[in-house]
Amino acid sequence: MLALLVDALVYGNLLALLSVGLSLTLLTTEVSNFAHGDFAVIGIYIAYTLSQVLNVTPYAFIPVAFAGGALVGLAVYFLVFDPLRDKASFVTLMIVSMALEFILRYSVQIYADVMQRLLKTFGRGFMFNDVRLALLGLHVDGVVVYSSITTLSLLVLLYVFLYRTKTGTAMRAAIENPQLAQTLGINVKKVYAYSWMLSAGFAAAAGVFLPFKIVVNPDTGFSLLLSMFAAVTVGGLGSLAGSLVGAYLISFSEIAATYFLSSLGLSTSYRALVSFLSIAVVLLLSPRGLAGLWSKR
Repeated sequence: MLALLVDALVYGNLLALLSVGLSLTLLTTEVSNFAHGDFAVIGIYIAYTLSQVLNVTPYAFIPVAFAGGALVGLAVYFLVFDPLRDKASFVTLMIVSMALEFILRYSVQIYADVMQRLLKTFGRGFMFNDVRLALLGLHVDGVVVYSSITTLSLLVLLYVFLYRTKTGTAMRAAIENPQLAQTLGINVKKVYAYSWMLSAGFAAAAGVFLPFKIVVNPDTGFSLLLSMFAAVTVGGLGSLAGSLVGAYLISFSEIAATYFLSSLGLSTSYRALVSFLSIAVVLLLSPRGLAGLWSKR
């Protein structure tokens, strides 16, 4: 049972970073970004490449993965979504993000081939070797400690950025009313660019932890989409705090479902039903999700 709780905590940490980032772009640019999982894959391959070249633990490259993901997110915003701002409908933006998902995924496929040839290592189907750490008299996997510290640190920094800096205040104003914010002199375009940088950076940092638990390849990001959207929907579309709570609820529910299916001798692939049913039930019964419990809007 303890192992299940630990797995749920680690998965919850990853899902929290991914779903908060997804909510950020949904709040600012109203894009349901189907390419968000690919930002996590970019983080995986940045950490993997550097760890292979320098022979250092992938944990050392979490900041580099964050920065790399942030740069890709910035490029995606300026090259794809900024030109469409105020011109394309919600549905059009969603379809564009689906096309972007294919472009990023197959770009990583090409990179995996090049990497395999140049570094003489596996470009797909790899995992990271973890370390064991002593904590409060117990020996735990490093991914438990490092993913928790990274998630907590990034969420605290995001809170400080949003509520203790001028740029964060401008971002919240742009989220509430972009037209009014622009009238007041706020550079909305710049604020939106920051949101894409943070969103992709969070996803890339989360991606570094995935190979410590599962076998990964360039398609891994796509497989995370359902859980990410379930977390955001359960938490309440457009709520960062709700997405955070939703992430851990979906995480613990999926891990519990995996344990239950295994005990019955059934395939654990059915665990995806948890996320799918969560989305369906919330949208039918309480479209505002958990955020409706504390938000008056």
